[in-house]
Amino acid sequence: MRTIRNCTLAAAAFGFLGFAPGTGMAQELSANEIVELHSGQCISYRGPTRGTQCFEANGRATYNDRRWGRGAGQWQMRGNDMCVMWDDETEWDCGPIWRVDATTFTDREFTWTIN
Repeated sequence: MRTIRNCTLAAAAFGFLGFAPGTGMAQELSANEIVELHSGQCISYRGPTRGTQCFEANGRATYNDRRWGRGAGQWQMRGNDMCVMWDDETEWDCGPIWRVDATTFTDREFTWTIN
């Protein structure tokens, strides 16, 4: 899932953290939990690149990335997967989100906190 951006920002799933979701070290979030935590919020992420990403309650998303600059698109939930499609892309990119600790989340490629 490229919750963050393309290619390097690709993911998702959101292991540079040294753990594998499903091993008991991280908890996969449900769709309701993802929406509750991310809708109307901005995140600060790190991984192959760094930046911020905002998820508006109306389904719009924006990013400001050190490598990719600024952009916008849409986000939605499909089952328990968060999906993003940027304005310059033609396909949705979807994947699960895990809680690492009380304030940190990952998609296996990127990790972030909610601002």
